[in-house]
Amino acid sequence: MPLDAPFQLGPFVVDPQDRIEPGEAGCAPEFPLSWRGCSVHAQLAAGDAGSGRLSFSTVVGRVPSTAGGDAAVNGARRARMFDAVRGLESAVEASWRVHLLADHRVAVGATRNLTLPASVVDLLTQVTCFLPELAPHLDMLDEIDRPDGAPESGWTGTRNTWPG
Repeated sequence: MPLDAPFQLGPFVVDPQDRIEPGEAGCAPEFPLSWRGCSVHAQLAAGDAGSGRLSFSTVVGRVPSTAGGDAAVNGARRARMFDAVRGLESAVEASWRVHLLADHRVAVGATRNLTLPASVVDLLTQVTCFLPELAPHLDMLDEIDRPDGAPESGWTGTRNTWPG
């Protein structure tokens, strides 16, 4: 039984060409996904006259605490991570944001503009382009956060230890 377009599908309106856009003003549906151990949230928001914005956010690491264990080792790891976060801020594109959250997690966000309504292919293309751009930053933070003497394989880094 064919559906008469446009029609509402969850938070979206689907047009006759099977393209989607947020169904209500102020509604910005989210798409959660996981990549390389990180939870990535994509959010689609409508703008003015057919413009839209696809925003991404993820936690890429955590600055280690100086509490517990060897204070000198923990302090050195902490200093390396703070330096990496400062370097990350200057290395990312202008459309990206780097935040150090109150609980010392390092969050990264990026925004991409697109035309609405958008096809699923358009949305997946934007997601697929974002993930490889994120990869070198994850690699860098994992490398910097590896404890001295830890083997490269098997070390998960702090981004995989939050929460708990």
